Amino acid sequence: MSEKNTEKSGRKTGRREALWGLMFVLAAAILLHLTGRVFRPVHINYGSTWEQYLAEPKNSIDVLFLGSSYAYCDWNPAMMYAESGLTGYVMGGSEQTPALTYWYLKEALRTQSPSVVVMEASSLFFDRYRNYTQTNVERMPWGFNRLGAIFTAAEPEKRVSLFFDLYIYHDRWKELTEADFEKLVPAGADHLKGHTAVDEVFPALEWSQEPFLNELSQSEEILEENMKDFDRIAALCREKGIDLIVTVNPTYSQYPQPVYDRLEERLTENEGVRVFDWRNGFEEMGLDVSKHLYDGGHLNQDGAKIFSAWTGRFLREQGYVPRAQTEENTLAWEAAAEYWEGLLG
Repeated sequence: MSEKNTEKSGRKTGRREALWGLMFVLAAAILLHLTGRVFRPVHINYGSTWEQYLAEPKNSIDVLFLGSSYAYCDWNPAMMYAESGLTGYVMGGSEQTPALTYWYLKEALRTQSPSVVVMEASSLFFDRYRNYTQTNVERMPWGFNRLGAIFTAAEPEKRVSLFFDLYIYHDRWKELTEADFEKLVPAGADHLKGHTAVDEVFPALEWSQEPFLNELSQSEEILEENMKDFDRIAALCREKGIDLIVTVNPTYSQYPQPVYDRLEERLTENEGVRVFDWRNGFEEMGLDVSKHLYDGGHLNQDGAKIFSAWTGRFLREQGYVPRAQTEENTLAWEAAAEYWEGLLG
């Protein structure tokens, strides 16, 4: 064999070996991903319900709710739909910081084009990192936005576990059940629509007559970082032609009034952003402090039913109208509303 042919044969062999090597790495990555998916605990509520969100028909959501547990406890989209005809989804997460919310919004807009984004404001007072970074990020679909969340919004020491679920869940093998393996089958849309129902009622005797005030422990540096993350959220909404509303939801756990004055002033520096302070709106909305609070901040499931219906009416008054839905999706939303009406009465 000539030297030229030998060289050509060597190049072909090298390419084959590189291809086989690439295929091996890809197969190993897929296997690790699927194994991690099985070992990762089942998760259907308390925020970060990405699989169910992605099962919603594309461009079928009118209202996208963002934020922390105040979002997924307080808003029940099926009850908003029953009152107003507006479809919605709560794409929030436990103690979710504005930095993570930005990446959630970017990912959410890959499949939906809401008319309005409604973001609850409690997360703007969070520290840079909170207790649920792992859950908030590991549930995101793989892609650029998850990578962005890992490298810009997660603690550096959590990055390995956010790339490899097995890093922290490998010891769950003794706990695996049939439900864990069912996670390999794509989830369908459900009646929760991102809502988490909590049915406890905080004992009325433990409440004072007035909301109790908390001191704002957040540093100026962290507050400004959160505001810059909000600026990115606002800019993304403007770019996509989506209205952005920020709300302070009904709560007995509050800060002094100057905190909210400053918050509104800073948020509305962003063109088009509207801020609504509903923390003391219980009577106006038909909420009863002795019946509809789960704890000092969150509404329980009965409070969420009332607040969600009120939110639907409010948004209709603001000019938002339901988009056309397929017959199949209309039936799905009617079934979700019927489910909650039957559960809550």
